[in-house]
Amino acid sequence: MAIKKIINHSKLYLFFITKIPLITLCFPQIKKLTNASCHLYIPLTFFTKNHVKSMYFGVLMVGVDLSAGLLAMDLIKKSKQTISIIFKDTAAQFLKRANHGVRFECNEGNTIQKMINSTLTTKERCNKTLTVTGYCNKTNETVATFSITLSIKVKT
Repeated sequence: MAIKKIINHSKLYLFFITKIPLITLCFPQIKKLTNASCHLYIPLTFFTKNHVKSMYFGVLMVGVDLSAGLLAMDLIKKSKQTISIIFKDTAAQFLKRANHGVRFECNEGNTIQKMINSTLTTKERCNKTLTVTGYCNKTNETVATFSITLSIKVKT
């Protein structure tokens, strides 16, 4: 089972390197990926730190994009259908400075599964706003909450 996980993660990093190379500089680590949720961690490093030694805004948004996007991509892959995904908009509430690595949690698997079922039934685009929460990995305090609108549609 561990070998399969490494192969799947290798494929994911190959995707990042070839399609979105900026993500590799954030060094994301998938901590949990189930039908219900995706939790990933981005460490605070030279590449992810801003001038005040906290996590750069753009890196926080990468974490939001990845946690929601990987969950959606995994559920779509399991559906064995050809469905395109894109994010339409986002909003954020920053509560504390992210002075350490951040764990991003998207627990919207049920919502995404309903979206997939809906778009397969209607063949229409489906849009839903998902919630992602960022936690300081050291203190477990919430550093930010995010809303991001996922838009999916069956590819024709």
